Amino acid sequence: MTGGEAAGRHLHTLAGDGLRASSGLVRAACFNILGELVVGAEVVDLFAGIGSLGLEALSRGARAVTFVELQPRRARVIGSNLDSLGWTGRGRVVVGDSLSFVRSHPEDLIASGLVLLDPPYLEDGPQLCLASVRLLGELAATRSGWEPVVVVEHHRELSVPDRVGALNCVRTARYGTTHLSLYRRAP
Repeated sequence: MTGGEAAGRHLHTLAGDGLRASSGLVRAACFNILGELVVGAEVVDLFAGIGSLGLEALSRGARAVTFVELQPRRARVIGSNLDSLGWTGRGRVVVGDSLSFVRSHPEDLIASGLVLLDPPYLEDGPQLCLASVRLLGELAATRSGWEPVVVVEHHRELSVPDRVGALNCVRTARYGTTHLSLYRRAP
């Protein structure tokens, strides 16, 4: 963990899983950019992997995080990390497809103020990333009272849209091959 109440604590991981977890530099940068927006927030961590982004949000003061991860093995690691950090009451782990979650759980998303996306960089990851951003923008367009901050971690070669539905990309930060794109409601 890079900051907050669990700064310096190490997370359980999966060896040889092919997982690309967010680097400490990128996590620290992301949450430094978000600052006080995290404190007290309800968060959804899509494509959670072992939960490093969502766990960082909890460490930085988020009230609760819903982790959505397709792979049961990775979801169990998230549960292990929540348990070892003493945060089982602040985290909910959903084993399932992130796109399906966005489509079938709009109320969970509407209840959140912060949505984190860190889809895979390889294989179908870029398409999943773009589809997720599109669905979140469309959801924001149908829910005028929802004012989310959506953070997308993606490879520098993936061009994310400047505007999608009711969301605008308001900032992009670059860290080597990784980009963070932040979306907010269009004015």
